[in-house]
Amino acid sequence: MLDVLATGYPSFDTIFPVSRSAAVGETALIQALPDDGQISFGGCGANVAVGLSRLGFRTGLAMILGNDALGNSYCDYLGQQNIDQSNVICMPGEQSSHSYLFRNPDGEYQNFFFAGAADAWNGDLTLHGLEQVRYGLVTVGPLHYNRQFVEQCASANVPIIWQMKPDIQAYPPESLSLFLQASEIILMNRFEADLLLTATGARSLSDLLRSKTQVIVLTRGADGVTVYADGEQVAVPAIQTHVVDTTGAGDGFTSGFIAGVLRGRDHETSARLGAAVASFVVEKIGCQTNLPTWEDVLKRYEENFGSL
Repeated sequence: MLDVLATGYPSFDTIFPVSRSAAVGETALIQALPDDGQISFGGCGANVAVGLSRLGFRTGLAMILGNDALGNSYCDYLGQQNIDQSNVICMPGEQSSHSYLFRNPDGEYQNFFFAGAADAWNGDLTLHGLEQVRYGLVTVGPLHYNRQFVEQCASANVPIIWQMKPDIQAYPPESLSLFLQASEIILMNRFEADLLLTATGARSLSDLLRSKTQVIVLTRGADGVTVYADGEQVAVPAIQTHVVDTTGAGDGFTSGFIAGVLRGRDHETSARLGAAVASFVVEKIGCQTNLPTWEDVLKRYEENFGSL
């Protein structure tokens, strides 16, 4: 039994600290060149799957890698993290995805992404073992792939959790209704919320709680999160810590929130668990570098919110 089967682009992340975010025609300074050892494993779906695995859950990935050296190294790494790879596709002759992220002094990013094998794939998807999956997680990935992932999960009565991303290629406005109508839980930041409200014509996030959608989580960075559910709004603060790199904070939050859902916790407690996981992630460079164990999370939760 898999607690979560996650999909989305894989990525090898190279992170550059820069003097500022340059506009078109402007120059910014790269303040340090990362060496090969600073290329880190990433990709939203993989970040969440590995995060949940560290917390003691059984997870799998449905994603596309190239059969290059990087792709092979990712498969080896996923095996070490106890991630089920039954639905991982390795494409012969293709290169694996890579992200080049430029972080300004305010912690804001510009991301230049090479999709590689993931966008080269154009086949008919067959997901294995859906009858043994509790939740399907959709993150940013090829539209052709994600559409089939959602349809097959729906056919197998696997509830969908959707983590949004403001990516016009992965989520063109006309596709948003498909993911919205299929999702039981949706997680998004302020930019993604504006995109979804504009695309749907809804006046507020509460208006989107209909049909299958039971919970919407709005993340607000250092300002914490707001959970919309059951006709109510619950605010949960972020945990204060020494911030080094915010790249994987959202994925860390998603891991903790889903952990709460899987353990049958209420929405507020689940959001607090998300805040606890995210607080570890931002303390190191890279999305998966400092993912905590369940024991780590419990300790930080109790230090900030009291007994769980």
